[in-house]
Amino acid sequence: MAHRRLQSSRLPLLAGLLGAFLLAPVPRVSAEPIDPQANSLESAVDSFVGYLKTETNAAMTEAARLAREHKDDVDAAKTPVDAALAELRAGLSDHKESLDAFSKDAAALSEAWREAAVSSWAKLERSARDALAEIDAWTRNQSLPDDDSEIHV
Repeated sequence: MAHRRLQSSRLPLLAGLLGAFLLAPVPRVSAEPIDPQANSLESAVDSFVGYLKTETNAAMTEAARLAREHKDDVDAAKTPVDAALAELRAGLSDHKESLDAFSKDAAALSEAWREAAVSSWAKLERSARDALAEIDAWTRNQSLPDDDSEIHV
C-alpha cells in the first residue's frame, strides 16, 4: 500500500524537486565585465533565465494540479493493465511448464534414439565382420588352378 502511495506521488514530488532546482539562486561571477556589451548580454541572459524559471514553475504547478485531479483516472486505468499483466504472466507460466515437459520428453527420446543407434551400429559391425570372415574362409578353401596344368580340349 505504501509502495502504491509512493508511486502515485512520484510526479508531484519530481515536479517539486525540479521547481526547487530551477528557483535556486544562480551564483554570480564577481568579476567586472570587460565591455558595456557584456553587461547587456548578462542582463539579457538573466532576464531569459528568470522567464524560464517563471514558466517552468507555472508548468510544474499545472502538472501537479493535473496529477492530483486525475489520480483516480490513473488508478482506474492501472487496474485493467495490472489484471492483463497478471493474466499474461499466468499464461506464460503455463507455456513454460509445457515447454519444460516437452524438453524432458525430447531429451528422453533423443537418448533412446542414441542408444538404439549404438546398438544397431554394433550389430551391423558384427555382421560385417562375420561376413568378411566367411568370405576369407571361402577364398582360402577354394583351390587355385595350377598354371602348369594342361588345358584339355
